[in-house]
Amino acid sequence: MTARLAILALLIAVAAAPAAARHATLDSLLAATAADSLVAPLRALENDRAQPHLAIEASMLLGQLHYARGEYRQAADAFTRAAARLDPAEKPEARYWAGLAWLGLGDSNQARAALEEVVRSDSPRRAGAMLGVAQAWAIANRPDRALEQLDRLLARAPGEAGPAALQLAMALELTQNRPDAARQARDRLLRAYPQSIEAARARLDAARPLAVGPAGAVGVQLGAFADPARARSLAEAARRAGFGSAQVTMVGEGAARLHIVRLGIYPSADAARRAGDEAARALGLTYQIVSAP
Repeated sequence: MTARLAILALLIAVAAAPAAARHATLDSLLAATAADSLVAPLRALENDRAQPHLAIEASMLLGQLHYARGEYRQAADAFTRAAARLDPAEKPEARYWAGLAWLGLGDSNQARAALEEVVRSDSPRRAGAMLGVAQAWAIANRPDRALEQLDRLLARAPGEAGPAALQLAMALELTQNRPDAARQARDRLLRAYPQSIEAARARLDAARPLAVGPAGAVGVQLGAFADPARARSLAEAARRAGFGSAQVTMVGEGAARLHIVRLGIYPSADAARRAGDEAARALGLTYQIVSAP
């Protein structure tokens, strides 16, 4: 189940929860109000100083609603407000979701700041937060740091984060020109998580060797985004600037999915660097030279 579907399921479950388990006012609101009309009344409950516990729960639900809609900025703000009101032992859940929202916005620094707090806690979200930190490093074009984080995650019991972590490791190892390490990650994925979506995709590719492109061939990566719209916008801007081969490729599944923007394949690092420098001047961004898949 993707993160967005999980949030929608949670909202439905909350609306259906028995009144004895939750506050009657919030129960009544969720039962009587369509999802598209929930934002304003949830904000009103969030500002209810007379019922602080209800206000916190309203903040969390508001964040979940925005996240399910792909409104990541509003989601991050709502989860941050909830975290500010929660006791320290209860903050990790809100910080975890704030981190995922920042990932959705492609803000690596904010995402890592939130998720690293969860990693330092004993929250059941710790493994998922470690995966999120790795994804944040990948977005920042730091595959070395992302792989370090994935190594730490995969050295313990990664739980449900394992399949996505291994799939991300496979992709990052290939960008570092380490096909043997990528193959090992794929083998572990197939062995440890045979029923996962990530394993199903790996099995489809199993007949083809996990290898980088022709000797010397390299690519120019302009960025990695959780938000597909941002990736498409950058690729279109690159094409308008004269880089007709710019394209978006996807890596990972669900909350770990990244949309990577690359200019194309070049026969040497010097040729790739010249293209990258030209793109940097035209688009006002940085780039990374990576192994060609």
